[in-house]
Amino acid sequence: MKRMDNFYRPTRAEISLDALGSNIRAFRHSVPDGMKLMASVKANAYGHGLVPISREAEACGADYLGVAFLDEAIQIRQAGIKTPILVLGYVTPQGLAIARSLDITIALFRDDVLEAARSLPADSSKLKVHIKLDTGMGRLGVLADGSGDAMRFIEAALRVPQLQVEGLFTHFARADEADKTYTNLQHERFSLIVNEIRSRSLPIEILHSANTGAGIDTPELGGGMLRLGIGMYGLYPSAEVDHSRVKLSPVMSLKTEIVMVKELREEWGISYGTRYFAGAGDRIGTLPVGYADGFSRMLTGKAHVLVRGQRLPVTGTICMDQCMIALGAADAAGSAPVAPGEEAVLFGSQHGAVITAEEVAAQLGTIPYELICMLAARVPRVYTRGGEIVEVSNPLQAP
Repeated sequence: MKRMDNFYRPTRAEISLDALGSNIRAFRHSVPDGMKLMASVKANAYGHGLVPISREAEACGADYLGVAFLDEAIQIRQAGIKTPILVLGYVTPQGLAIARSLDITIALFRDDVLEAARSLPADSSKLKVHIKLDTGMGRLGVLADGSGDAMRFIEAALRVPQLQVEGLFTHFARADEADKTYTNLQHERFSLIVNEIRSRSLPIEILHSANTGAGIDTPELGGGMLRLGIGMYGLYPSAEVDHSRVKLSPVMSLKTEIVMVKELREEWGISYGTRYFAGAGDRIGTLPVGYADGFSRMLTGKAHVLVRGQRLPVTGTICMDQCMIALGAADAAGSAPVAPGEEAVLFGSQHGAVITAEEVAAQLGTIPYELICMLAARVPRVYTRGGEIVEVSNPLQAP
């Protein structure tokens, strides 16, 4: 693999654009014909890099990009990406003018924002909005509780000349669970509003409700667009969804290299607090990666890495910038002892062995979403296609 010289520490997140494209195509083939596909690139594209992933999703034919807040959308637009963008979270009244000027679609669910839209200067262009309904998530959205408030809000928005009400959507709270009772209840609440809109021929084009979990298990409940999140990055939203329905490939691997190897005397302490003491003849490798990179200190005593395809335990407390590993199994697997410069994989695959993001997340007591999102900006993102590096994003060396 070709190296690029705009980062000088071997720690990096390798992002496979081949896997990303394969995952997008897999969902394209699994959902009903005609269903649009939104690529969720919020939170720095789940840690994978906002602009490069948005650019690749656009190249793969995504119909929409989804972000959490307006600043993310502006960054994408300023990078030259033309695909429609929906801000899924709250946009302040002060952000409406720039959203309209950059052709950014916003989620609409508050009366004060609706009134602010009514006060926008007259313009030949309209501010596109998707009205958000709360059908049981209890987070954002107009309550779809049968009170009539949802339809009154929709009708009011349709009367505002500065707006184009392009869509209506809701979000499932438990679509990644095997028991679909609550998901079906939310779908019923959403469908009541959808049916009224259709019966009155209201001009709202995109009615959507599916996230990755629903896209895998119940795509028929998704409406006109699948909001593809964690699945795009090759991870399943839970162990309860049917993994056989959509074949996914992890997009991110976290890798580094051994920078020092030493044989320690027996009972020689390792790292802060000396939680680990070397045995006779133990050989220890030091890795230039630590909790400031997102390899959490809470993995101390739990984590393993791959060297020569062997699982090696992380020994001692994980430091801010470094951690140590016991080399015994890898030494035994080769014709020569492990040396500095050899690759270590914190999650990903090597020589047929795998440490999954799911495994590491479970060791932290969390979900894979959080693990990949917590990867620090100081870790370069190295983008590959066909096994070759095509781009490197390293904010520390940005012009």
